[in-house]
Amino acid sequence: MISSDLMHLEASISRLDRNQVQLDLALAHEDMLKSLLVDCSPAIARPHQIDQIRIAIGPPASTTGLEHIDAVIEYEQVWCLPSTGAPSGEDFSVRDLQALTRCQSDLKTLAWRVNLSEAIALLQHGGFEEDQIQRILQLPYEGWHRSWWDTLEPSGHLGLPFQRWFRTRCYSDGTYTLQYTDHYPQDAPRCFRGVWQQVPLMISHHNGQFGEILTGLRKAKHALKTDRCLLLTDELTDLETEGYIRQGVSLYPLHQSSATEPSLCQRCDRAQCPMSDRADTPILSCRAYISTP
Repeated sequence: MISSDLMHLEASISRLDRNQVQLDLALAHEDMLKSLLVDCSPAIARPHQIDQIRIAIGPPASTTGLEHIDAVIEYEQVWCLPSTGAPSGEDFSVRDLQALTRCQSDLKTLAWRVNLSEAIALLQHGGFEEDQIQRILQLPYEGWHRSWWDTLEPSGHLGLPFQRWFRTRCYSDGTYTLQYTDHYPQDAPRCFRGVWQQVPLMISHHNGQFGEILTGLRKAKHALKTDRCLLLTDELTDLETEGYIRQGVSLYPLHQSSATEPSLCQRCDRAQCPMSDRADTPILSCRAYISTP
């Protein structure tokens, strides 16, 4: 679960040019990138829906429709994760549990003849604990490891649980094949852990025209086959804000920082940080912050 105390990107486009904002985004670590998707309006994702995340600055090469995009955020949207145990309580009878596993998927291969470290990394990414990973890797030839998994709806709320059966094949050269089959109530799980999503990002300008910006974002969504986009913007009128949101654009405000108060990075004693001693830094909070003596 990602902490709610996420960093916020804050800068002034009137004071920082596009290159500077792009540089800040390129240097941003995971928590800051996640805050762009979580703290925009309307939010693109909830914190617990985001696993891996990365950003590519500039438009992708040879992609028509992305010429005006400043960056593309890619994140793994968590679709399912191991639960703490079998569904229990008054709401689940034995018959209910049987109903939750009445359908079975074909055997799926998560990894084919990978080395031990790769097998462990894949299972860790799936959410398994160390003791569970050891049990899976040490299964006998006919053995299966059964675990209950929770699903997440697009809204971020919990969906129906399902059961996943794992088996392992270990070969004499030290490689492993990991396979699993899902047992579910009606709709088969879409993936092993998450689905990668792309979000085109554009930096607004004072002289940017509403229609031109909206057209550029719409082309980008079409090119990336996504229904989400993000606009980093400075001051907007209430009508512009409502117009963008009604057209499916998520807004992340860029506010003017105080010129009289030293920035957080100017007050930090972590000299090896690339943001160290910068007055125009967009950082508002940082877990690695060290106060200057």
